[in-house]
Amino acid sequence: MSKIRSDWERYERLVAQLVARQLSTEYCVTPNARVRGAISRRKRQIDVLIDLRHDTDNSRRIIIDAKARARRIDVTHVEAFRGLMEDVGATHGYLVCPQGHTLAAERRSQDAVSIRLLPLDRLEDFDPSAWPDCMVAGCLGGKIFWSGYPSIDMHAVPLYGRSDEMHRLSFVHYVGKCDRCHHFHVRCMTCRQMFSPPYDSDDDDGHQCRCRNPWFWLASIETDDMGRKSAELHCVMATHGGVRVQTVDRRSM
Repeated sequence: MSKIRSDWERYERLVAQLVARQLSTEYCVTPNARVRGAISRRKRQIDVLIDLRHDTDNSRRIIIDAKARARRIDVTHVEAFRGLMEDVGATHGYLVCPQGHTLAAERRSQDAVSIRLLPLDRLEDFDPSAWPDCMVAGCLGGKIFWSGYPSIDMHAVPLYGRSDEMHRLSFVHYVGKCDRCHHFHVRCMTCRQMFSPPYDSDDDDGHQCRCRNPWFWLASIETDDMGRKSAELHCVMATHGGVRVQTVDRRSM
């Protein structure tokens, strides 16, 4: 186990992984996120951020605070968390802890905050240091957190035989982000190539894997109706009718 990964950091990553496995594909997960607060005007650290995956819409944001502490959650933790939710515009929040909570904390949480238990012994078989290394130059110790597995489906007609014999071909990819620098990563499961499209470059023309199929990956920064920014990863595909763009991963900024 890497010494860089402390128990509290592993606990955060474990929570993120469990959430990503249980969520609908409508949502995407970002561990160790940074979001600018609307009230504080400062970058706020969020252990686990949950966004809508396909739309530039931050109105249904959910955040999670993972507290790997030896004591129960009390009312002060809930109040501080509710303040964070208000600052970053979260509609709901989860406090995850191993030791439970006080009655006052439960009363203060009300409907906006849910408190969940996750024992520390779940860390025994969890090793995020085995995740792939971030490919971005200058990122020290970053690991790729895969949060989605989009499939690109195509229909092909055989060169020989009946013209109406259509075959469906599916190309599965892994998409995710570095848990430190947050840059997007894509891995093609056909040729196994992995790359990182930059979201902060105006000169980037997109990235293809060795398969050279009729699509490429492009990242950008978008703004919602409230002026809040998001980094987004898009799959751009050539079709008979022109070009189709699908947002496959996001993270609020």
